[in-house]
Amino acid sequence: MEKIHAFPRVSWRCYSYLGDVKGASGTSVLSYTKPSYGFYLEKKIGSIFGVSSHGIFGKISKSQLDENVFLNFETSIMNFDLNLLLDFDNGKIINESSLFSPFLSFGVGFLTFDPKGDLETNGVSYQHWSDGTLRNIPESTLGSDTLSTNLSRDYTYESSLKDSTNNYTKTSFTIPIRFGIKFELTDKIDTRISAAYILTMTDYLDNVAAGGNDNMFYVSMGLQYNFTAAAKNEGKYKDFDFTDLDKDDTDGDGVFDDKDLCQGTPEGVKVDNKGCALDGDEDGVPDYKDKDLNTPAGAMVKSDGTTLTDEMIAEEALMRDSVVTEYRVFKAEDLSEEDLKEIQKQYEQSNKGAVPVGVGIPDKFQVLDTDGDSYISAKEVTNAIDGFFEGENNLSAKDLNTLIDFYFDQ
Repeated sequence: MEKIHAFPRVSWRCYSYLGDVKGASGTSVLSYTKPSYGFYLEKKIGSIFGVSSHGIFGKISKSQLDENVFLNFETSIMNFDLNLLLDFDNGKIINESSLFSPFLSFGVGFLTFDPKGDLETNGVSYQHWSDGTLRNIPESTLGSDTLSTNLSRDYTYESSLKDSTNNYTKTSFTIPIRFGIKFELTDKIDTRISAAYILTMTDYLDNVAAGGNDNMFYVSMGLQYNFTAAAKNEGKYKDFDFTDLDKDDTDGDGVFDDKDLCQGTPEGVKVDNKGCALDGDEDGVPDYKDKDLNTPAGAMVKSDGTTLTDEMIAEEALMRDSVVTEYRVFKAEDLSEEDLKEIQKQYEQSNKGAVPVGVGIPDKFQVLDTDGDSYISAKEVTNAIDGFFEGENNLSAKDLNTLIDFYFDQ
């Protein structure tokens, strides 16, 4: 089953640039970092892989000022990318319950930029001299030693930069490669610290084309909210085979429960492919209960599978009529509770005598034994018939016939 979960994150980042502007002597790739911000969305696919999307907004900048070169630029950037993500807390490298875990991703993106330069201050253009200073007039001007004034940069990037020989596009595809570590703060909140190297397909981030594409580097830290924190626990079920749930066979008859139409088959009883006990003569009584396995087709049988003769049917009809008659007598007379008990006592003595011992009441009729004496009395049969006619029980006409059979078989 595929699992997909989204994890949004807002992060703070420090961007740096690697390109043709080298920076001042003694500086490093981190010397010119600028803060930026962004968002992050992740969808987990399974326990190992996922996809992620980043949006990054900020600036990169760099300046080079020495005896030979004066270059500077600053550009705003927007970069959006889509990545394949590998989380190491997948149960194969690091345990899923680990509070921290590395991650790795790479993908493709799209970048927009617009380089600008700090070329003047208060309307006066910088003039770069061979001693590495900035002045208000060119070094080649006659008398410049005495006429010039040193200028200090205001670091306001006011001038749009262009290449006089190439009207380049200010967009580029990118290839981001990220590595980092995530820390679990709560079930729903993580923090991620990561570093990324972003390769671009342009050499004009700095407006200087000196061979080789410009690239970017950044470090970031962000908080991540997990809308579906349960996703962190999915791995604990990795060794559980959910298909086994379809292989339960509660009654052990060889037919799985989801296909077994006759649950509760006694142990050892042969069943068909639907889980129902075999009934060779199709008389409605399973073979393991059938005392006559060769009942003629269409014959009426008793609960033990033996054929009902015409005499038996007539006798049962007579008995049934007597019970119905007794039911009508009970209903027709306005008798007190004491009168009913006395009639019941006389009826039982005249028909059955002492209450038999050891006769089991079928499960379907257990509720009819209202006095709990393990014997279905005539009064209880009458109550069942009464309930049938008034719709107060779930017995069918066939059930009443069976009940009457049982009453006289006790």
